[in-house]
Amino acid sequence: MIALLAFTASAQDSIIGGTQPETLLYRLADNGSCTTCHAGWAGGQVEELSGTMMGMAMHDPMFLAALVIAEQDVPDIGEFCLRCHTPPGWLEGRCLPGDGSALQGDDFEGITCDTCHRMMLAPDGPLIGNARYTIDDSSARRVAEASGLATHLVVADPYMSQSELCGVCHEVSNPRFGDFPIERTYSEWAASAYNGLPGDPETKQCQDCHMEVETDQASTTGAPRTTHRHRIVGANALVPTILATERPDLGISNQLLATAQAAKEFVQRAATVELTADPAVQGSDFTFRVRVTNETGHKLPTGYPEGRRLWLEVVVTDAAGTELLHSGALDPESSTLDATDPQLRVYEARLGTDGSYNYHMVHQNELILDTRIPPKGFRVTPDMAPLGREYPTLPDAALANWDDAPYVVALPPGTVAPLTVQATLLHQTTTAEFAAFLRDENVTNDLGAEWYRMWDEAGRDVPGLVHEATLAVDVAAPPAPITPDDPTTQPEGCGCASTGPAPLGGGALLVGALAAARSLRARRRRVTRG
Repeated sequence: MIALLAFTASAQDSIIGGTQPETLLYRLADNGSCTTCHAGWAGGQVEELSGTMMGMAMHDPMFLAALVIAEQDVPDIGEFCLRCHTPPGWLEGRCLPGDGSALQGDDFEGITCDTCHRMMLAPDGPLIGNARYTIDDSSARRVAEASGLATHLVVADPYMSQSELCGVCHEVSNPRFGDFPIERTYSEWAASAYNGLPGDPETKQCQDCHMEVETDQASTTGAPRTTHRHRIVGANALVPTILATERPDLGISNQLLATAQAAKEFVQRAATVELTADPAVQGSDFTFRVRVTNETGHKLPTGYPEGRRLWLEVVVTDAAGTELLHSGALDPESSTLDATDPQLRVYEARLGTDGSYNYHMVHQNELILDTRIPPKGFRVTPDMAPLGREYPTLPDAALANWDDAPYVVALPPGTVAPLTVQATLLHQTTTAEFAAFLRDENVTNDLGAEWYRMWDEAGRDVPGLVHEATLAVDVAAPPAPITPDDPTTQPEGCGCASTGPAPLGGGALLVGALAAARSLRARRRRVTRG
């Protein structure tokens, strides 16, 4: 087991459970054993799985760089990480030393076909978190729907379609500090409206969203039927894109690129953006709101918190093309956001140690910030409460699954109506700060520098579009004071001529472009959607 110097007794308790190393009579088979029946066509399960983050769990260069830092911080704690990233290696006792130097062969296949298809419910109920999987010690494969055509023993098991199977790994605690929560993806789902009764149309399991249902053959020996895609996809398009270029030797570049494209499309279903605006100017200020609604079954974003974030880029221009507001622009040189922008809206979690924000995962014992948007129907618990942003409590006691971000724009004299507001929700898998951390903190090898190079050459994780909205706003306000000898402020009938859109008189008047040559009387216009 993990070196005693690395963990306390309570930490040992937190990872006890499930099948233990070197106890299986039937070892996990390598993926090659599945290719005879489950590969060879466009939707072949082996091909699709190979290009996913699960299939690449031991080739992910960002994970490997982070593992080095963890090992520097606490020797042999890497076994705790490898337990999830290479079940074959852990179950056969090759995850010590914790740097992975004893791994071999199909240990590098990551989360293999057999890992999931031999996983079963623990005898005393679900063991959620920290990769405490229970493996069926037989030659049978467990499936959601059995078939008499299979050439091996199959067992129909409802556990294969339940979120508890995913919760085995997608729930991570730091065992050094009383199971301090690092990731709570399963618990976020369990506390949401999607964890309902069977038959409830709102009930969704992890597999329902992350393994798309389709009609296809389940094997080379079967006719097409309802089955699940094995291109198990989340929001990470960055790493598959990088590996497609950096690792041609894997021979799956097309599968990696297909996963990256699927991730980009998948994340665009994660949230919606809506705009509402006040048609009147308050003084010289124009106000509006951007609502971001979480459409996922967990927090937005969820999972590994280091550098993963969404944010709003909001731009307001007038009819003359003058930019009046630009919040959330990613600096092209530093690849960072302007932290001094008072209206910057970021959705992220930040962890740290004793009140200090840092990226040293194995030292983290405190939540510093959690502005992520809750899922629908979310019932908050102490270890999953938002921090740094408030979400309204609804009549049913659940937190709102949306965020209303307020914005204020100062309208200078000469502003030309109408205004255009564009709000874009963007996503990144990691940040420039975390990439630099992995490079600069590594005093062991060059994996951090190599990851930084890959990240840099890949465009520094170009932000992915989640959703966007545009609004054209024609704002009415009180008339500007009449100034003698100034024809632009004279009342109707003065005989003056006017051409083109009207400016904002005295910093307070904004008139629609089509009406600019007619009336300067006070009026209010309805907000129209663009």
